[in-house]
Amino acid sequence: MGFLISLEEKPVKAKGLNKMAKPDEEKVKTYFFPEDYHNISLLADIPRMKCPENSTLFYPGCGADILFPLKYVELLFPKLRNITFILNDADNNLGLIKTILDDVGVYFSEKKNNLQFYWNGILIDLKFLQGNVFELLPQFPRFDIYFERAFRIMKDEHPNYEEQIYQKLKPRGILISDSGFQQLPLGKIKVSPELSAYKEMIIGVKK
Repeated sequence: MGFLISLEEKPVKAKGLNKMAKPDEEKVKTYFFPEDYHNISLLADIPRMKCPENSTLFYPGCGADILFPLKYVELLFPKLRNITFILNDADNNLGLIKTILDDVGVYFSEKKNNLQFYWNGILIDLKFLQGNVFELLPQFPRFDIYFERAFRIMKDEHPNYEEQIYQKLKPRGILISDSGFQQLPLGKIKVSPELSAYKEMIIGVKK
C-alpha cells in the first residue's frame, strides 16, 4: 500500500511563543515518508557539530518543508539555542508552514512573513522570502548554513549556482545537500548516502 502525504492549508491563529510546547512526534511522523523518517536516525552517526549563536540557515526551493531542516538542526547542533531560518520559494507557502507547525503542536508568534517559535528548546526566527532564488542570490547576505533538498532539477539549468552558494557561505560555514557540490573545496564529513534520494548526500564545512 502506498503512503500519501496530504497538505491542505487551514486558517491558523498565532498562539504566541511557548517554550514548553513540544512537537508531537507522532504527528511529525505523518509529514514524512516512512523511509525518510527512519533515515533521519542516520544523523546520529555524525559527530555533533558547532555553529555560531544567531546563525542563519538558508533553504531555497523549500516548498512547505519546515520539518526536515528543523530535524537536521536539532540533531546536528545539540548546543544551539537560537537560529534564523530564511526559507525561499517561488510560491508563498507560509500558510502551509503555519498549518504544519500548528498541527504538530508548535506555538508561534507572527509578524508579516516572519514567524518565531521554539522547536525542542531552540528558538527559531523564520523569515519567508518569496521569489526566484537565481535572481535574488547576487544581493543575498552571507549565511552560516546552507540546506538543500530536492532542488537538483531547478539548479541544473544554472551551472554557476553551486559556486555562488559557496561564495555566500561564511568561512567555516556548513553545507547540507542531497546532491551536488562535490567539486567544491569543502571539508566533507562522512555521511550515509541513504539520506539522499540521489544517494549523493553531502555535509561539508567551508575551508
